Amino acid sequence: MNFRALRESLKAFQPAQLVFVGLGNEICGDDGAGKVLLEKLAQQSELQGAAFIFAGTNPENYVHKIIGATGEAVIFIDTARFGAAPGTIAWLSDQQIINSNFSTHTFSPKVIADYITAHKPMQFFYLGIEPQDTGLGKPLSETIQEAIANFFN
Repeated sequence: MNFRALRESLKAFQPAQLVFVGLGNEICGDDGAGKVLLEKLAQQSELQGAAFIFAGTNPENYVHKIIGATGEAVIFIDTARFGAAPGTIAWLSDQQIINSNFSTHTFSPKVIADYITAHKPMQFFYLGIEPQDTGLGKPLSETIQEAIANFFN
């Protein structure tokens, strides 16, 4: 997947209808990839007007901010072990979210999505980044840095 494919997948929405939510722990190596990708997406002129929220390891603390956004679609971005090569960035289905390690955080994005849906009708998408190393105190791996850079080429 690349940025062009992401925009094509979300073409039914204007940027102001999109809420990107980055997840991850910056001190755990590649688990910080969600934040890095979120920050790079926020710099894209094609997404001007979208909301960008870094929820770290506690997305439940940002539920009201997500509900309060003008968006109609939420895109969760996080590392996920879905069996691909490290650095692979891909859309994941609801079922993959349930069956994979999409999030190591307190509440799964799927649980958060179910809660939000009870308060506001929104569509949810899950963008996973296959990590290489999520060791405590490790930096973002070169593999992930290159994958994120290539995402925008």
